[in-house]
Formats: sequence, structure tokens, C-alpha cells
Amino acid sequence: MKWLNQIAINHNEWVSIVRTFGENLYAEDIVQECYIRLLNYSSEEQMIIDGHVNKPYMYFVLRNTYLLMHRGHKPSITPIEHAYSVKADEDVKDIVEAYMKIEDKIQQEVSTWHWYDQKLWKIYRYSAMSIRKIAKETNISSKSIFVTLKHCKERIKVAVGEDYQDYINNDFELIE
Repeated sequence: MKWLNQIAINHNEWVSIVRTFGENLYAEDIVQECYIRLLNYSSEEQMIIDGHVNKPYMYFVLRNTYLLMHRGHKPSITPIEHAYSVKADEDVKDIVEAYMKIEDKIQQEVSTWHWYDQKLWKIYRYSAMSIRKIAKETNISSKSIFVTLKHCKERIKVAVGEDYQDYINNDFELIE
């Protein structure tokens, strides 16, 4: 644990590195998350070499943590000027109904597929597993999984493409 204190001495440098990635608001949080990841997944031998901090290794940990946070774990921020423009209950009801109609169409489309495509699609969509993790767990090649999912996505785009565009453009009455 003493080695983590040695790494934390350069805290301001780590924050400035994260800022070079384009992250200003959550730079401190990302560095703190890096410390946690180092405790869980790294060792003193990897981080301290000849009494000095392994800066290239730390750079990669910072970058990977930033990318993880950027991919989907980053909270959404609503600007203050938009905070007061809350939609009425009727608008929210229309949005939810339109979304549910699109979900139903996707389910109808998926139900017409081969069982293999259905299973793979459901694993990919409803779990947090990446293609690589699915490949590892199922012993199916990642290329096969990628190609199958690519074709599945194309079929869904054909099935609900217009309705989805209407949903995005807030034309809820056009969605049937």
C-alpha cells in the first residue's frame, strides 16, 4: 500500500494527463478510479521500477480508465438552461408509447430469426458482455459472432428504420 502513496505524489501530473484526453470535469474522479484499479489489478513490481514510478504504465492505466468511463459509465449532465424545460406528462407518455412500439417491432423481427441468431442477439443486447467475452464464454469465434451481430443489426434497421427516425424526430403519430 505504501507504493500507492508513492504514485499519489504525482497526483497533479496524473490529473493533467487526463485533461489532455479532453476530460476536464471528471479528471479527478478518473485519477481516483485509477488508484482503485491499481490496487485491484496491479502490483508494486509493475508500478515501481528502481524506486521510480513507471510513468508509461500509469499513462496506459489513466487512458484505459478514461476510455472505460467515456464509453458508458460517465453520468449525463443536463445544462442548467435545459433543466427548467421539463416536458409535460402527455409528452412523456407519447415518448414512452412510441418507444414501446419500436421495442415490440424489434421483438417481432427477432422472433422470426434462426435460433442461433436469436440467442446470440439476446446475449449481446441484454447482458453487458462484449463480443470477446461472449466468444470466450461460448467458444465461438469472435469473427463469427461479429458477423452474425452485424447481420442482425442490419435486419433490425430494415424492420424499424423508418419508425426509429420518426421517434428521433418526435413524429410519434407516424409510428404505427
